[in-house]
Amino acid sequence: MSNEGGYGRKVAGGIGSTAVAQLIRICSSMGLVIIASRILSPADYGIYAMAAPIVGLAMMFQNIGFDHAIVQAKQVSDDQISSLFWMNILMCATISAVLIMISPLASIFYRNDAVGPLVATSSLLILAMAPSPLYNALLNRHLRFHTQSLIDIASSVTGFVVTIAAVFLIRSYWALLVGALATTIVSVIGFMTAERWRPRLVFQWRDIAPMVRFGGGVSVFGMATFVTRNIDNILLARVWGGQTLGYYDRAYRLMFQPLQNICAPLARNLLPVLARTRDDPERYRRAYLLFVQGIAALVIPGVIACSVSSHETVGLLLGGKWHASAPIFAWLSAATPLLLINETVPWLFMSSGQSRRMMHWGLFASATVIVGFAIGVFWGAVGMAMAYFIGEAARSPLLFRLASRDMPVSFGDFARLHIVTVVCGAACWSAGALLPVEVAGVVRLSSLVAISYLAALAVQFASEPGRELLRIARGVLLNRLVERPKPRHERG
Repeated sequence: MSNEGGYGRKVAGGIGSTAVAQLIRICSSMGLVIIASRILSPADYGIYAMAAPIVGLAMMFQNIGFDHAIVQAKQVSDDQISSLFWMNILMCATISAVLIMISPLASIFYRNDAVGPLVATSSLLILAMAPSPLYNALLNRHLRFHTQSLIDIASSVTGFVVTIAAVFLIRSYWALLVGALATTIVSVIGFMTAERWRPRLVFQWRDIAPMVRFGGGVSVFGMATFVTRNIDNILLARVWGGQTLGYYDRAYRLMFQPLQNICAPLARNLLPVLARTRDDPERYRRAYLLFVQGIAALVIPGVIACSVSSHETVGLLLGGKWHASAPIFAWLSAATPLLLINETVPWLFMSSGQSRRMMHWGLFASATVIVGFAIGVFWGAVGMAMAYFIGEAARSPLLFRLASRDMPVSFGDFARLHIVTVVCGAACWSAGALLPVEVAGVVRLSSLVAISYLAALAVQFASEPGRELLRIARGVLLNRLVERPKPRHERG
């Protein structure tokens, strides 16, 4: 068996197991949203969302790109990994202490006494998560995608069960932190059990300095992305208060599900592929476009249908008391197809070692997002959601132009990935206008979802990656039929 064939089977198997794991994760997340939103109040979610940017910023410093440096490096020694491990542990301990010390300032800033204790207690998350990035990176480097998927399933199911139990027992925002801690602990235990590597008592700065420099560029981009994802919460909480933020946060979490549960895990499979094919431009381009076309065909039709029928979606998933989130969700989910494609572009930067270019883009994008949100906040949560959509639409062509410079993937390749967005959007809006008024609720939503996916299927014939996806799907189905086990009485 050739190395390439065995490697290809590992990647293909990894994609399959990742898809199953994320399906379970999405079901757990949506189940949690549906149940918890009917028990906790918008104010509870508002308090948790106030603490989230502060805790999230602290988490950015607990892993400054070390995991990406390990995955993309051609060779990595045990001393290097051990040195990075101890550096990460020290950083996490320091960050946790700082988080506890600044927690009273959070209550002062938000003018809410409940935020400070929540921020201080959340330092436990950073301590619990400390070993996770490097162990996860080692599993990724060794292409153990199936193992990672099993750990994802165990942690997401545990988080769902513990959070729901805590919601019924505590009935406050503290239940969300309890669930997050349970998810983190199970994940770390799983990583350390599966990957038998253990750190040595060694620290050699000279050996890890290049990896830290690479990780620094990735980290700056990550921090810039963090700002774009959280400055809206901070502004809304400060100007409009916790209840408005609660409505916005629930709409945002619904929108963010595809990005969090599909794009990020699939990147775990794609990054090693891109890193190993970067010396072969055509294979590199084909791998990227095939992955992203698949993600677009899988996610975008459903997101667009939910955006067009936002009132039905919010009512079904969150309940009647969250009706104010519907227009917010409509604008945010309209931006999701743009985000879905744009979120994959950094994979090209990271796999080709261009962390500096990625860093510069992150800083530019962050600055423009801040300006947009500073304007949008005057119109409340709906204004912020509109600013999110307009900003993402305006930045996309600039990002595609930057990413196509000296890269195998062209500007036209990026643009063609959005054919599915345009066609599905047109199909859903047209169908929504033509459907009778009597067709409402779940029936309306399911009708638009079906129409959107049919339109997406037709779109696949319009692009090279789409046609290849259809050929692959057809081949898989035929192989399944041909290789179907015979009944016992027919076996020789």
